[in-house]
Amino acid sequence: MKNKLINFLTTELSAWPVLIIAYYAITAKPTGQWQLIFNLPVSWLISSYLIAFPLLLTNVPKLRHNPLKMRSLSVQASLKYHSRLNERAKRWDDEMNLAIFLLERGSLMLFSEPLLLFLMSYRGMCWLHHFL
Repeated sequence: MKNKLINFLTTELSAWPVLIIAYYAITAKPTGQWQLIFNLPVSWLISSYLIAFPLLLTNVPKLRHNPLKMRSLSVQASLKYHSRLNERAKRWDDEMNLAIFLLERGSLMLFSEPLLLFLMSYRGMCWLHHFL
């Protein structure tokens, strides 16, 4: 139970920056002023963040692991040598991996409702086919 709660919280927190950015892009005035409104795109965004995204990640565990990992050529080449440039390149790679992870999680969150509906309809059809 504790592990499921931790997984749920990390899932929610990993998509939080994209939720904030997407909400601002949808609702901001042309002057850039933040405003709090509730319309159809905002309700879709919030429901996909709170409901569909965690359900999708619990039903398809392969989506939990980021397949996109960046490892620069300078780090690969300098693994033989111990230099300070290697540490700097590793830190840069870590920052890029975090950015790629947030981008991947954010895009997955934005498309989680259609993907979850497709997954539920596919499993429902398989279930009906099995019993008929």
